[in-house]
Amino acid sequence: MWANLAAVAFAAGPAVVAGLSRFRPRLLPAGAALLTAAALAAIVLADLSGMSKAEVERIWLPFVVWLVVPCALLPRRRAGFWLAGQAVLALAVNHLLLTVW
Repeated sequence: MWANLAAVAFAAGPAVVAGLSRFRPRLLPAGAALLTAAALAAIVLADLSGMSKAEVERIWLPFVVWLVVPCALLPRRRAGFWLAGQAVLALAVNHLLLTVW
């Protein structure tokens, strides 16, 4: 259960996690808040149902796109920091983890 959520967090990156920590539906336009809430609900329901064990990359990643929306709530002066964090994590995962693909 926790491994799938950790895999989604790694795939989304630190900026998305920080953006979600600031997520308040009233701070975003209604459609954007609805898409983000729906993506979060889909991921939580998929995790709790147990029907998507070890299928994070195939089933859950289409929902991660909508989790990027709350990144608009992050302070603009720190945008470069968050972008660098995303790039460093992506490169670290790519170079340090051995995959069979």
